[in-house]
Amino acid sequence: MRVERVTDLPALGEVVASGLIAVCRERQRAGAVPCIVLTGGRAGAQVLLAVRDHRDRNTVDWSRVRFLWGDERWVPAGHADRNDRLADESLFAAVDTDPTLVHRVAASDSGMSLDAAAAAYAETVARVPRIDVQLSGVGEDGHVASLFPGSSELLLGDEEAETLPVRDSPKAPPERVTLSLSALNRAERSWLLAAGEGKAEAVLAVLGGSEPLPPAARLTGRSETVLWADTAALGLTTGSDGAH
Repeated sequence: MRVERVTDLPALGEVVASGLIAVCRERQRAGAVPCIVLTGGRAGAQVLLAVRDHRDRNTVDWSRVRFLWGDERWVPAGHADRNDRLADESLFAAVDTDPTLVHRVAASDSGMSLDAAAAAYAETVARVPRIDVQLSGVGEDGHVASLFPGSSELLLGDEEAETLPVRDSPKAPPERVTLSLSALNRAERSWLLAAGEGKAEAVLAVLGGSEPLPPAARLTGRSETVLWADTAALGLTTGSDGAH
């Protein structure tokens, strides 16, 4: 895992947004449809806003970008807790997207059960040939997506599972749909995001290799794994390089 140190949350958003735009542009120039896995939380929201406001935003054809979410809260469509609402109110409000390439988890008012929604999303994810970048915010306990330390979802009985229903999240709301570790680790680039003093202990655990490994430490991109962290989140670590 490579560590990229930034000064603060806005700087994190800016540098990750630049990286996302560069990946999408490169893939489109090669004739491909890039695929990005989005995340929620403060860092995920900051990245979306930074992409929206980036000077190079329009060098990407956003109608030819595929979007997934690492996890989604089992609440009604349009609810403030939905991770997809972050994208709807920021980047998606400013660019043209193709609805057939924006793959949302069904909402709790869709008429589907939680298990059915997870199964349907698994079918969608399984059809995606390549994930170029997956973004994962690092929780204060080291969780990513809705994979929490010690949760049954980490004890994958089926290593081929793409998604998992969650019923006992320690953070509200308790019911969610999450990508599995195996699905997240399909990504070419795994980018973890951490900002603020509240993430310092989790970052230390991720980088220190303490057992049991927090979920964030179990993410591995096929070509690169990067932790983008600000000065505060790296406050308990030593030997950090200069900040962006």
